[in-house]
Amino acid sequence: MNIYVALLRGINVGGSNKILMADLKALFITLNFPDPTTYLQSGNVVFSTIREDISSIEIELKLKILEVFGCDIEVFVLSAGSFRDVYKNNQFIQDKCLDTKKMYVVFLKENPDPDKFDLIKNNPNFQEKMILLNKAIYMYYVNGAGRTKVTNNYFENKLKLKATSRNWNTVTNLNRLIGGS
Repeated sequence: MNIYVALLRGINVGGSNKILMADLKALFITLNFPDPTTYLQSGNVVFSTIREDISSIEIELKLKILEVFGCDIEVFVLSAGSFRDVYKNNQFIQDKCLDTKKMYVVFLKENPDPDKFDLIKNNPNFQEKMILLNKAIYMYYVNGAGRTKVTNNYFENKLKLKATSRNWNTVTNLNRLIGGS
């Protein structure tokens, strides 16, 4: 069995796209993803399957969520190995002076245009620190994520890609759920 992490974008946020985690687990089971585990109420699911085609899993989940819950949301699926790599590659974690509560990962559907990313990273109006590695942007929000203009929507708009963000605590706990160290 292959282990995956599904990240649903924008559910149970601000009163929209409400999905109970028990209902989400039931949906995964009906799709032959046995023993799904949800984490928090924000659409994080660890599940297993013999299937290997991630993009077909993403499409199936997206369509079924729309059919069952009426929520047209993006679904990001990462293999356990890919998720572990995201966890291990956070260069900010090595700096003991940085507050982990200000660390986030922006997961992208595709690799972004590096020039577009550099325009964001080098914008003198932003204090945020950011590192791009493949389809993940590691963020350090100097003044906290609640005050930033460099939001998930900002990245989607500027990079022309779908994105979803998770704080470092969530990334750490999902990594534990998939058996990472």
